[in-house]
Amino acid sequence: MANQREIFTPKCQAILYEPHLVINKVLDGHTLDANDILELKQANISLTEGKLYAILVLFGAMTEVTQDARELIASKEFQQNTIAKALLINNIGHRLLGNFYLSVNRPHIKTRLFTEQETALSWLRSELQKNLDQGQSSKEHNQVNF
Repeated sequence: MANQREIFTPKCQAILYEPHLVINKVLDGHTLDANDILELKQANISLTEGKLYAILVLFGAMTEVTQDARELIASKEFQQNTIAKALLINNIGHRLLGNFYLSVNRPHIKTRLFTEQETALSWLRSELQKNLDQGQSSKEHNQVNF
């Protein structure tokens, strides 16, 4: 699936915004359950070709995420290649849910809430850079020279 820039699931759209940066849009009026989240995760992995990535999540109007889905997203096992996640909050309901998710579910993936997309993207890029630089340093450190 090389060069694929976006994938639609029944409830979401996954977009490869730039290398290592994915945007997930939850479509208006949908409730995401654990199966929807797993389907979206597969779309993200496909778009990034299994490489490390950061993710910006945009919520449509009247969207929800079930408790099972929130628990899955917060788990260590779900992290895989995801470095950081930014949740773009555009209303009080989503802000309440976002704060609840951060304080109760305590996601393993580094996650922050934002009200401005450019600020969120800037933070994600900095998190990516830190992790990509760290990965390069680890590779250099582990090299054996003969």
